[in-house]
Amino acid sequence: MTAFLLACTLNGIATGGIYFENVNVCLQYKDKLNNQSYMKDDKPQVYECMCKLVPFVDTEKVRVY
Repeated sequence: MTAFLLACTLNGIATGGIYFENVNVCLQYKDKLNNQSYMKDDKPQVYECMCKLVPFVDTEKVRVY
């Protein structure tokens, strides 16, 4: 199955991902989550997300929403 991975990072460090069947749903979540930030020890922590096409996902091992 082809899916779209919503991959997010916090200051360049991967924080996880979630797979979607539909690119529009992936983009909706990306728009809501991308560029959120907070301050920690007087340094901004920036959350960045992107949607990436994954040509094959084994749905028996990975849940696709």
